[in-house]
Amino acid sequence: MNYLFYFLATALIAFALTGVLRSISLKYGILSKPRERDIHKTPMPRLGGPAMVIAFLAVTAFVFAIDRSLSFGHLAFGYWDRHLWGILLGSAFIGGLMLIDDINGLKVWQKFLIQIAAVLIVIGSGIGIDFIHLPFFGNVNLNSIYIPLFQIGGITYHFSLISDLLTLVWMVGMMNVINFVDGVDGLAGGLAGIAAFFIFLLSLQVAQPATASVSIILSGATAGFLIWNYPPAKIFMGDSGSMFLGFLLGVLPLLSGGKLATVFLVLGFPIIDGLIVAGSRLFRGKGVATPDKTHLHHRFLVAGVKPRQAIFAIYLISIAFGWVALRSGTVAKMVAGLILVLIIWLIIIILNYKQHHASNLTKSDGEE
Repeated sequence: MNYLFYFLATALIAFALTGVLRSISLKYGILSKPRERDIHKTPMPRLGGPAMVIAFLAVTAFVFAIDRSLSFGHLAFGYWDRHLWGILLGSAFIGGLMLIDDINGLKVWQKFLIQIAAVLIVIGSGIGIDFIHLPFFGNVNLNSIYIPLFQIGGITYHFSLISDLLTLVWMVGMMNVINFVDGVDGLAGGLAGIAAFFIFLLSLQVAQPATASVSIILSGATAGFLIWNYPPAKIFMGDSGSMFLGFLLGVLPLLSGGKLATVFLVLGFPIIDGLIVAGSRLFRGKGVATPDKTHLHHRFLVAGVKPRQAIFAIYLISIAFGWVALRSGTVAKMVAGLILVLIIWLIIIILNYKQHHASNLTKSDGEE
């Protein structure tokens, strides 16, 4: 019953704040002007991200303050352990600084440095990829190489070469994956909410109430915002929203043992899509962050699929593979991951065929 309350309370706060921020965005002209690759034709408010950030921070702080049984097992300062401090401070940091980008704009390298700094907050709180589980080999320890950095209060802080580097790559990657997929109304928020909900279910399975609480609160924040963002959207989340969601979806799988395979399956669609797009851009001699219409959600629209149909199809894929992740072991998850890659390649082939076929029909009609 508590989890339902956490979800509904966060959703209500996010919904109300999104409405307020939409009015502020319209009043002060903080709008996203239509670009060539966009589907909206009129300027749109883009301050939806802070609504999710504030709702998440407020409810999480309140819940962990009143329920002292919730802990990640690392006591530190005040009401919260150091893992929670890392989550709260990192979320506020990435959401707050990326708001600058939504209002005034930041260069790519500036956003990249902000992402790295946010991850360092998490690493400093003790969260990281401590091991990976390999079929037939078991758990592989990633904390075997330590580099001492400095001492505070008699405590020596180290840099774990393999663990911390992998954590940095994973989390920066997740932030950019969610940012990349934020190209169709309701897609990024919906996928993030679905992923958070499946992490919540998995956390319940393995008796991790602290991780379950944070996950369901995040899912509630996305649900409240999604009411405004579902197509046709009335407001966008901006980089403050997409980076915040990517940040938390990077952190949550690392808590209490790691759930990377689950998140990979639930968010496999945008992750694999992001890798394909980045690879194709590099192959064509362009930068990874160069905007274009090669993402799968763009391919759906170019092929004539309506936005609601496109995001619904992607939602179903994520839910299906999320269910597989809940019911499967490591080997089965790897097989499911390979199947997901094949499905995405098949979708690309079908969409390219539909686009090519529609283009030929248009040319034929023009010639007649």
